[in-house]
Amino acid sequence: MNKKNQQNHPLKLLPDDDNSSNGNKPVASTPVPGSPWCIVWTGDDRVFFFNPTMQLSVWEKPVDLKNRGDINRIIEDPPHKRKLETSATDKSDGSYAEDLNDDHSTKTKRNKLEDPENAGLDKVEEKNVKASEDQIILPLEERITHFRDMLLERGVSAFSTWEKELHKIVFDPRYLLLNSEERKQIFEQFVKTRIREEYKEKKNKLLLAKEEFKKLLEESKLSPRTTFKEFAEKYGTDQRFRLVQKKKDQEHFFNQFILILKKRDKENRIRLRKMR
Repeated sequence: MNKKNQQNHPLKLLPDDDNSSNGNKPVASTPVPGSPWCIVWTGDDRVFFFNPTMQLSVWEKPVDLKNRGDINRIIEDPPHKRKLETSATDKSDGSYAEDLNDDHSTKTKRNKLEDPENAGLDKVEEKNVKASEDQIILPLEERITHFRDMLLERGVSAFSTWEKELHKIVFDPRYLLLNSEERKQIFEQFVKTRIREEYKEKKNKLLLAKEEFKKLLEESKLSPRTTFKEFAEKYGTDQRFRLVQKKKDQEHFFNQFILILKKRDKENRIRLRKMR
């Protein structure tokens, strides 16, 4: 596969085309220890990476495997080639080709039954593994949209750094949609936008909480002498009380309301005196 194209389009999804040649179909796979990925070999000696949990197949080495030194060793030692070499020593020249096909077919079927990592793998792989010329490349704008959605869904904080938030997204398949430079660029844009949005959201949330808290105060029939401790003990489990999360805000709203009650009480007493 052309390396230049691979750099320009970091995630190459394996296309959905049922007319692939037998040479492009998977012939062997092996799980990568300590990761959710499997390495899969096709009949024409190409390799791709398959994640059965995410149902994702990609040509490029996933980011969580890039710094592992054992990956190349695994790729260079395909299990089906080892089987062929072992079988060759036990076969005569005359019957080698015919017996090899039967032996390979039998072992492949047995491996499907015995290896739990391969359960359901072949169906997904045969559907997804195709010729590199027909690879489906998602448009950049669409990849950016998916990446932004991932940042939002994974709860990436606008007040944190790329390094601190990386663990939230690195294992999401959408992380692979962009290359390293694009990821950080979109992250910075996302952060700037989200800071404004989060400030607005927090402000609106606090206003709503304040309104609900005020309704609770009005319904509670408090007297000017009621203390915050008495109020909290009686209504602390009320959802409207808990909407205001900070105690200092609860006390502030309570004290404001009590001041209004005291002022109202004083005005009533003055009015009564004038009426006498």
